[in-house]
Amino acid sequence: MTDRIYNVLFLCTGNSARSILGEGLMNKLGEGRFRAYSAGSQPKGTVHPMAISVLNGIGIDTTDMRSKSWDEFAGAGAPQFDFIFTVCDNAAGETCPVWIGHPTSAHWGIEDPAAVEGEGQRDAFIRAIHYLRNRISLFLALPFDSLDDMAVRRKLREIGQGEGASVQASAETPGEGITIYHNPDCGTSRNTLAMIRNAGIDPEVIEYLKNPPSRETLVDLIDRAGLTPRALLREKGTPYADLGLGDESLSDDVLVDAMMAHPILINRPLVVTPLGVRLCRPSEVVLDILPSEQRGAFTKEDGERVVDDAGRKVN
Repeated sequence: MTDRIYNVLFLCTGNSARSILGEGLMNKLGEGRFRAYSAGSQPKGTVHPMAISVLNGIGIDTTDMRSKSWDEFAGAGAPQFDFIFTVCDNAAGETCPVWIGHPTSAHWGIEDPAAVEGEGQRDAFIRAIHYLRNRISLFLALPFDSLDDMAVRRKLREIGQGEGASVQASAETPGEGITIYHNPDCGTSRNTLAMIRNAGIDPEVIEYLKNPPSRETLVDLIDRAGLTPRALLREKGTPYADLGLGDESLSDDVLVDAMMAHPILINRPLVVTPLGVRLCRPSEVVLDILPSEQRGAFTKEDGERVVDDAGRKVN
């Protein structure tokens, strides 16, 4: 691990309990090597009083903690995150902002201690702190300098399935939530699908020329991939020129309408995993968002070797 400080974001829907606990614990246990933040998709606006109480009880300063939207961290001037952890199942399933730098993400879901009312609530918060402390301690002990990106993602996923894991976190398997928008006539798309399967994953395969996505889904995919409609347009072998789509004055809506009318204009392949959405050109881009490692060497159809015998990406 280098001397630079790594930024970590804990996400939850309300940003009032679990993500607040994660922020406080990471800042304390990280000992200056990690700077933690927290946010929510639908922040409640106030931090749960019991979260404040139990954190103060273990010597963590909560003076500056507040419930806030994840939008604060998606704009210019926001910290660039290295790691993002979702700590509630709802947040894990939501469409997150496009984070600058494409940080490494994992789901560390635990049950909501705030759902417990009455005399048992403090004990529920103490259990939540115990589960999060264990996860953070395992995370901080990882030999980052000797692990490649895929190995780090696998380790983080394993940590999230530890003691106290929520239903979704404990049930996650490498193939769940992975979709490829595929064209079997495209070599890049075939290589991408083969690399997904080389990781032991059986993805949902959508031949989008036969079953194109809805307009809403297409717009969402473009947004989550950090693209623009123009960046997703395919020119070769399409009616791009005939439709005059090279005109830079055309609006995003017009370009999306064109892709809906002519799905061949959608560049391929788009891949969706729990770690993000990417247009996988070149095909080895998919390795950056797969939750499990390659199970052996992989050579593309043109003879280019992109994964070695140990399952590591060839630089």
